[in-house]
This record gives sequence, C-alpha cells and structure tokens, in this order.
Amino acid sequence: MALATAQSFPPSFRPYGESIHRPYQCFMGRWEGLCKTFTPEGVFLESTAVHMDVYWKDDKTWHLHEHFDNLYQFGEALFEADFTVTGKFAYAKNDQIEVNSSELTPYNYVFSIDSKVTKTMVYNNHFFLDPNTRRIITHKVRDGKTHVYQIQDFVRIVQA
Repeated sequence: MALATAQSFPPSFRPYGESIHRPYQCFMGRWEGLCKTFTPEGVFLESTAVHMDVYWKDDKTWHLHEHFDNLYQFGEALFEADFTVTGKFAYAKNDQIEVNSSELTPYNYVFSIDSKVTKTMVYNNHFFLDPNTRRIITHKVRDGKTHVYQIQDFVRIVQA
C-alpha cells in the first residue's frame, strides 16, 4: 500500500495542517468609515460617516452595530443584527435586513442583503487591505435595476 502524498489529495483535502484562521474574526473591533455614493453612471452624489462596532456574542454568533450619519435617501440609520456562523457562512435576519454572507478567502467576504430600510437588494464585497483597513464595494439594486453604487472605506480604531 502506497502512502498518500500531497499530490494525491484534491486541493481542498490536502494535509496543510491546522488552520489558525477563524472565519469573520477579521471583522471584530470598532471601525470608523466614510461611505461614498455614486449614480449608476459613476457620478459622485454624496458621502457620510459610518461608525461600526462588531463583536462576538458567543462561539457561533457575532453582533453588528452600524450607524450611518446620513444613509443615502433615508437619513440617519442604525442597523443592529446578530449573525449566526456555520463554517464560512453567516446569516442574520430581523425587521430591517436579511443577510447571507460567505468567506471567499480569509480576507475577502461577500454579503447579500435584502434591506427593508432602503427597499433594495444590496451586494457587498468586503476586501481587507490590511488587518486594520477594509474597503466595501456595494451594488444596490431596486426593482431589478442598479439604484446606486457605494464605496465604504473603514479603519479599525479599537481591537482587543
């Protein structure tokens, strides 16, 4: 009987050793950001400050507290949600939003958000440029058409 080699395993089953990465851990902390809104044609409309606090409630649940000083076409907005994590997938649902999220790589996540607040379907792509800098590229769809695009840039200001 031949011993298994790294080449004999499919890439997702190779013996790379124990992972030191925990999905969604990179989100934890207090973040300050700026959200810029653009038309479907790319014309800048406005910007607003965004304040975010993200923390673990238990081993499988993290909490999002997100405050927009002036959410586009809505005004001041506060989002609170508890996300249940199963592997690389996270889910949250409340009266404001229903969210599905997946980790694609340890520092790139996608979110699909059905927003009852803005009456849009929101597609977010989160890129961690470094451990304390995150960019979110957002595509908001209403009635099957692009409503707006947004870019949010965040800096982590507090981390345990």
